[in-house]
Amino acid sequence: MKRNIISAMMIAVASSVFASTQPAVKTTSASDTISRISVQADAATKKDEAALLNASSASEPRAVPIGLPAAYTVVRQDGLPVTYFWDPNATNLHWRQDGSLAATRTMPMSQTAVFEGEVGVGVDSYTKLGQKKFKGHAKYAINTLGKHDFILGASGGLGENTTFSLNAFNNMDPGNVMLQFTHFADRAQFYTGTLTHQYKPNGSKFSVFYRYTDVQMLSNTIKQAPFYWVGDGSIKAYEGFTIGKDNYGNNDGMITYMDVRTGEMVTDNYNNMGHNHTHEAKFMLDHKFDPTSTLYIRAKASFTDRANVGDNTQNILKSQTREYFDGSGEYTGPVQRRLVQVADGRINDYMFVTRLNKKTRSHDWNFAVFNYLEHTDFSTSSVQYDHEVKANPLRLRFNGNQFFNFNSNAQIAKGHENKAGFFVFDTWKIHPFVKLSYGGRLEYFDLGVDYSTDQRFAGFHIGGPTKDGKGTVGFTHDNLRGLNYAVSILPTINFTKDFGFDGEFNYLTMFRHIQGFYGANAPLSKERPHTLARAGLFYNHEFFNVVSSFTYSFRKGDSGRISVTNDEGLSVNVPYHQSIRTMGWKTDFMLNPIKGFSLNVIFTLQNPKLAMYKFEAFGKTYDFAGMQMTELSKILLEITPRYKYKNFNIWVSARYNSKKYANVGNSIMFNGQWETFAGAGYKFNKYITANLNIVNFLNQKGPGGNVPGSALVTDGSQFAGSLIAGTYIRPFQAELSINVNF
Repeated sequence: MKRNIISAMMIAVASSVFASTQPAVKTTSASDTISRISVQADAATKKDEAALLNASSASEPRAVPIGLPAAYTVVRQDGLPVTYFWDPNATNLHWRQDGSLAATRTMPMSQTAVFEGEVGVGVDSYTKLGQKKFKGHAKYAINTLGKHDFILGASGGLGENTTFSLNAFNNMDPGNVMLQFTHFADRAQFYTGTLTHQYKPNGSKFSVFYRYTDVQMLSNTIKQAPFYWVGDGSIKAYEGFTIGKDNYGNNDGMITYMDVRTGEMVTDNYNNMGHNHTHEAKFMLDHKFDPTSTLYIRAKASFTDRANVGDNTQNILKSQTREYFDGSGEYTGPVQRRLVQVADGRINDYMFVTRLNKKTRSHDWNFAVFNYLEHTDFSTSSVQYDHEVKANPLRLRFNGNQFFNFNSNAQIAKGHENKAGFFVFDTWKIHPFVKLSYGGRLEYFDLGVDYSTDQRFAGFHIGGPTKDGKGTVGFTHDNLRGLNYAVSILPTINFTKDFGFDGEFNYLTMFRHIQGFYGANAPLSKERPHTLARAGLFYNHEFFNVVSSFTYSFRKGDSGRISVTNDEGLSVNVPYHQSIRTMGWKTDFMLNPIKGFSLNVIFTLQNPKLAMYKFEAFGKTYDFAGMQMTELSKILLEITPRYKYKNFNIWVSARYNSKKYANVGNSIMFNGQWETFAGAGYKFNKYITANLNIVNFLNQKGPGGNVPGSALVTDGSQFAGSLIAGTYIRPFQAELSINVNF
């Protein structure tokens, strides 16, 4: 109650101060031309989806590299984050580019840090609200792998000052491999509706928003394939197996596991275990005091029934003779060990933010107060099984059993997170040649969690005996409370009209989320400070723009869990402690030689190092400080040409990543590879547009991610020629879509 009173007082004071300010006089200056590249990038993102295309996932936006491992991309809609946090509440259960959006743009690191207290380049999106005149839109898309999706929407007026919008999105994606037990790896249904009422002639309005989503997500069961690691960074296909086409997962989609909450043995199929439902309601108010002052209020509540099944490969055991699970005979050959994690829970998010924007002759002020609250009750039961190494593999028995090692990797936690505070962000035109964007965020963070500190073992479950048999597995309560803050400063200085200095400094702190308590140990470090900075020069010309900058990032206090496997194939989750330092140089070049054509080239040279990385496993301490960060390359190159002529446009996006290491010991690495995309569109008339998008048009078979079971491998030469199973980039696929507006 006290916090709400303080928030109301802050809003009232800010409103009175800003509303009394004289209206601004619009001016233009040489500084308006600076940072043109980032502005053009945002505009391009609104026009198409190329900037957000993801080589690994079709349902989530791309994470823009900043020299730190990107677990996810912060996505906002209408001024609020789509989810409180991605784990366990995944973004793609709530947000897709589904036709309900009016615009999408990239969000720079400074705004992500100050507005949301998160790290990295984000995505900002805005709902398509209604208008007085009736309009409709439809889209149908099909790709070469059998995917179908459609969008159907309508909007119009309901009286003089009230409008509506409706949108339905259905996605039926079988994925790139044929699953024997289901038709679709991603079956998503999104239904969205809004009502908007304009209560003042100056544009002041409020809207109510409702969305229901039904998502059956099984893509986490089909991400791996077997191949030989040659030893020089290249891979060789396994006999009789085609990467990206053949299925290397559970053949019948059935699993037996022990429910970590009750100890009950459950036999179920992956379809049921991957089914999610969400209800979301939102209120939006845009109140204009005058042409230069607007108050934005956003409030949201979402309720998610969360379910997920992750079926991941671990190490491949040497040739053995095993019985098939159904007693149909024997198999002799290498054996794939897998870890299945069956997750379920309930997640409720409640969010509120009120932001006041005030424009003056020299300033563009944003002042906001916010309160985000999440309640989580989430658990993950685990089980292991073995299967043959081949396409559409059959399960094998281990010590006479189909499934074993129940809940030795179990996770469970329930509790709440609350962050409340305020932020300020301003762009100040100090001089026609000097501009300063700056801001700060202060939030009070409160976490309360019940989790189990009991050691995991085969047979672990709440209410059961502990490993030593002397106690009962139960919950321990813990709290995290304190202040998080963020500071961002972005100076831009023109030495001449077209040449100058462009810099940025961001510093923010973050406490661990509830997911840090999934295991038996509390996070080794509860606070995580982040530093991200750049400093460079820019030059704007009639035909080209270039920005070249030195970059620096440092994140310490990371801790989590890593799955490690010993020589006998036994797997355990152990906590690790990590810090990452990256220094680099980045050049962003935009060429506009003729009307309709542009070429964007981004080159990055970086050195992402582990400043700290420690864990203990199987009675030994491992320290990998000084190693290169896994899954991050030293050289990045992105080339994006575009051409538009009348109603026709075409574009290509090629991203090169140099070699990257697949384990923390840097003993296993993968050679550099290209991620390629292309697209073309033609507007037949004002009603009909056709688009063709292509993913991986070079049809690369490159692997991605870590090599399961390789964390403890310190001598890569002994691993050369080994048969491993890992993830890979999406194979070649082309998608044709028809858009109709009426």
